[in-house]
Amino acid sequence: MSHFDLITPGWTRSHLEKETTRVFDICDGCRRCFNLCPSFFTLIDRLDEYESDSSKFTGQDFTKIEQECYYCKLCFNHCPYSPPHEYHLDFPRLMAAWKKQRAHDGGLTVRDKLLVQTDLVGKMGSRTARLTNWALRTPWVRSLIQKIFGVHRERDILPFHSETFSQWWSKRHSSSTSQGQTRKVALFPSCLVTYQIPDIGKAAVQVLEKNGIEVIVPTGQQCCGMPRFDLGDTDGMKQAAEHHLQLFGPYLSQGYDIVIPAPSCSLMFKREYPYLSNTPEMKQLAERTFDVCEYLMRLKREDRLTLEFPNNPGKVAYQIPCHLRDQNIGFKSKDLMELTGARVHLIEKCSGHDGAWSAKTEFFDLSMKIAKKAVRDIEDGEFQVVASDCPLSALQLDQALGTQAPQAALHPIQIVRNAYGLSSS
Repeated sequence: MSHFDLITPGWTRSHLEKETTRVFDICDGCRRCFNLCPSFFTLIDRLDEYESDSSKFTGQDFTKIEQECYYCKLCFNHCPYSPPHEYHLDFPRLMAAWKKQRAHDGGLTVRDKLLVQTDLVGKMGSRTARLTNWALRTPWVRSLIQKIFGVHRERDILPFHSETFSQWWSKRHSSSTSQGQTRKVALFPSCLVTYQIPDIGKAAVQVLEKNGIEVIVPTGQQCCGMPRFDLGDTDGMKQAAEHHLQLFGPYLSQGYDIVIPAPSCSLMFKREYPYLSNTPEMKQLAERTFDVCEYLMRLKREDRLTLEFPNNPGKVAYQIPCHLRDQNIGFKSKDLMELTGARVHLIEKCSGHDGAWSAKTEFFDLSMKIAKKAVRDIEDGEFQVVASDCPLSALQLDQALGTQAPQAALHPIQIVRNAYGLSSS
């Protein structure tokens, strides 16, 4: 059995503890990731406390290190021993294995199970948008939610929209496709864009169509599965992968590429789906998936990108999300924004939001502490706009900056849309 084959039956807790001891011994001798995340803070503290004897780690130690991991994946690319090195050290997958073990041991709460139901929460929130948004803004309701579900009362939550991106798309679809287009895109907007920030999806459609790209939005899309890492639910993630292969496969055969404006979702399509289902068809799905700014910079290399930008965005503080850094595609969003005339300051620091992790009562304060590193970079400069490709990172930065935020943080595709002078309606 390979070290991190989480989808093959046969893992036992004793196997997992043995593998974890092996990994911790390697980490003890390296310590390169000492400052990346809370999991490594705890790991190294325990190694020092136990005088580098990893056999002394307790079940509570394993649980604490696992729960402090929010799958940012920065350590994977930072690690000199990650595959294909013979040590085959994949710390994020090790933590996913421990999450799966905790679920097997009955360690999941109602909150854990609820927070991964993004499609259900999104649909309910949008259908009751006025009431839901009122509740999310009301202190006594938030205190009640914290008491019952363990979602921190001070955690800012993106408001829901009564008109979802899918509804907006269905209203304009008949007039959105022009003739003579040679490139075709199937858009996967993501749960957050569909239900809570539809303007990101609108901006992606507008910019793509501005550049002569035919855009479709296939119906039947579901959550990409990324939130299920919190539960170690590899079966649920594999089902999501197979569902989207069946959904997008026919479009790939017709020459469509898949474009995604949400880094966590594009990471799932590119990296996690082929791991969960190692088939030629899934590999093709991964190879034909692009982050939206990555795709637009491909057009630039082919001299197909319209470079007439009447509006200069000014000075932009751009935080690159962890899940975009993990894709190893460079700084495509920064490059694209600079084409508009923007002066872009790159911030390579985690925002600390990381899905549902920072919403949990026990991790909220820690998440805000992590955000301070990125915030200091923003506070040190005079920026017209703050940007991040991840809507939750943008939300985190807005909350951490408070009144010092120049305006609500934007996705780079919104900045490009505005630079083109296209209407946001």
